[in-house]
Amino acid sequence: MTATRSPAGIRYAFAVARDAGVPFQRLLAGTHWTENGVVAAGYRIDQDDEFVMTANLARELGDPLDAGIRVGSQFTVGDLGIWGYALLSSANAGEALAVALAYATLSPTVFNPQSVQVGDVTTVVLRYEHLPVDVREYYAARDLSALPLLLRMSGLATAPLTVEVPFDGEQGERLRAALRPFDVETGAAQYRFRIPTGALTLRLPTADPITRTACARECERLVHTLESAPTLSATVRSRFAQSPEAMPTIEQLAAELHMSTRTLRRQLDHEHTSYRELRNDVAHTLAVELLSVVGLSVNEVARRLGYSDTTAFSHAFRRWTGKPASDFRSSAQ
Repeated sequence: MTATRSPAGIRYAFAVARDAGVPFQRLLAGTHWTENGVVAAGYRIDQDDEFVMTANLARELGDPLDAGIRVGSQFTVGDLGIWGYALLSSANAGEALAVALAYATLSPTVFNPQSVQVGDVTTVVLRYEHLPVDVREYYAARDLSALPLLLRMSGLATAPLTVEVPFDGEQGERLRAALRPFDVETGAAQYRFRIPTGALTLRLPTADPITRTACARECERLVHTLESAPTLSATVRSRFAQSPEAMPTIEQLAAELHMSTRTLRRQLDHEHTSYRELRNDVAHTLAVELLSVVGLSVNEVARRLGYSDTTAFSHAFRRWTGKPASDFRSSAQ
């Protein structure tokens, strides 16, 4: 099971579906997730489930290219995290490009990049063969629509850069519009962009060697974490997040994980947590999100979290935060 690279892509896909009037149950059909669960998980879901959700979105909108462009065009600098800071603090555009490719798994994109320098031109090929066939067009359009932002972050906003795409006709023109101000060549054999190698020596105005070193170190740590096996507590948290309105009892959870309740308790204790602590943390996180971001009423949040009455939820929320949910919602608005 592989976690999705970036929650931003899921969050924006939800927003596009909402704007298009696509019910979330149709968006999540074929997965074990609910809308509440995805929000509770911070929009981080298993990559296979993301592919199912993406295929659903493209099918509901009837146009994978349009769906990808609409999602990719919403990415902002804030969605790039430590990876984005590593780009900004690089000495020049060439170093920023090297950082971007080295730590691509931390970016919101899903392509497998390959950089080749031939003479005065550096070419970066964006490969999607590793993705399911029914979502490649969507992700290519999504990533390409975010490319202008990524290139600006790398100091290449004014470089004479050319993007090649295998689309032509009306589809090619739509991508050309999404990739302005860069030159776009349609009907190409693959996705790639070409940069004059000399442009890679351009110094970034935000260059900072100390910040660059710190960001690179953190990127290394995060890549290692992503490649490591998930902890039991992360698995339990993910399971709670899938259906926060009906979280499993400890006995049900142990059965799902093929272990005894005693073993489950002991292993969670080794990770310095517990069933109750993880359950409360997921409920707390979702409650805060639904109150302050989604703007639901206290009654509605209580219902979505599986509470039989609002009073019980209010008591629980006060234990978590030290203040009643109604006050929290008022201060957050």
